[in-house]
Order: sequence, then C-alpha cells, then structure tokens
Amino acid sequence: MLDGLEGFEWDVHNVHHVALHDVTPSEVEEAAAGCHVIIPAASKKKEKRWKLFGRTSDGRFLVVVFTIRLNKLRTVTAYTMNQAERTVYAAHLEA
Repeated sequence: MLDGLEGFEWDVHNVHHVALHDVTPSEVEEAAAGCHVIIPAASKKKEKRWKLFGRTSDGRFLVVVFTIRLNKLRTVTAYTMNQAERTVYAAHLEA
C-alpha cells in the first residue's frame, strides 16, 4: 500500500501531536519502512484512514494512524502499542 508514495507529510500540527505521545517523526518513518501490518481505521470527515502496526529500529512497537494526501503519508497520530495490539501484531513484525 505504501509503494509509490512520495514520502511523508509533516507539519507543526502532526509533529506536535505525535510528540504528545512521546513519538518522533523519525520513529514513525522507521516503523513504516520496516515490516508492518496495515488495517483500515475509522474514516474522519470522509477521509480514509489506516492503522499501521510496526517497529522502530530500537524495537519500539508503534501504532501509526495515517491518511494519504497528495501521494504522501500524513500521520494523524502515533503511539506505543498496548499489550492487546502487541499480542496480535508483534509476531508479524519480525524483519
């Protein structure tokens, strides 16, 4: 699904929002670049959204909620996976 995208869309708003969850843009990009699982998420204002379950290079398990705008991945939010999410997805994230 991420093939062919032209990178990430970052601005002060989404950088600040992920920082509230103690996540950096580089961690989001690492999770997207490695092994990951993507599932549909609830749409908002008719904009399709997805959840990406991935791992950073340091082994942190993240959930990244994103949309696609102008052929770029725009992070809506990102946070550390909870135990239930990790139980379901961790085995799929081994590189």
